[in-house]
Amino acid sequence: MEIVASDFALFEQPEFSFKKLKAKKSTAEITALKTDYQTHWQKWKQLNQTVTLPPAFTVPKVESWTNGWNLRNHFWCAYRGSLRQQEATCLATLLNQKQFQIYLMYQHYKSDAHYKTKSEYNQVLEQVPRWAERHEIGSFYIWDNAEPELHTHLPLAEYLADPAYQNAFRAHLEATDSTFQLGALFYAPGPIVSVTEKIAVYLQALAELYDAI
Repeated sequence: MEIVASDFALFEQPEFSFKKLKAKKSTAEITALKTDYQTHWQKWKQLNQTVTLPPAFTVPKVESWTNGWNLRNHFWCAYRGSLRQQEATCLATLLNQKQFQIYLMYQHYKSDAHYKTKSEYNQVLEQVPRWAERHEIGSFYIWDNAEPELHTHLPLAEYLADPAYQNAFRAHLEATDSTFQLGALFYAPGPIVSVTEKIAVYLQALAELYDAI
């Protein structure tokens, strides 16, 4: 299965609020938009639910295509170990109008309720240089969780080539109480081929860092 230009283009919407959409579009137009979203989301769900999972991982949680009040401006799916379902730390996949990503992240809205702190999560940054020696990192990027989703993220190779930047980045995360995200990014318009296989490969690599947290 592939991710193609139309999958990215789905999110190039001028408006995501159902209330505002109803003020601008006919009932038939909104119905057609919902159908289009559901069709693409079913494909997204199938992509993620057929992935060969890393050891000790359980069935991923695929976020809905709507939150009830709005269309999503991206599709998202979380992968967690079977004994770590309540943790803020997870592996994830995301598709928006610009990119498809497979990455390690920390869900900030869960941080008050679940186990590992942001500081504990960020400590794994110290292991990234050695981890990178064991993997092909050409498709990997690293960024601050607080960066806008469509921001142009920093290639991991550039991050690793600059120790001063690494120190500054860690200091910035600590000062802002933020966390890093790290993963493989693939850009529109595609096509991105063998998607389930790509997800499996990159999840397996990132699972080494996930397990270290």
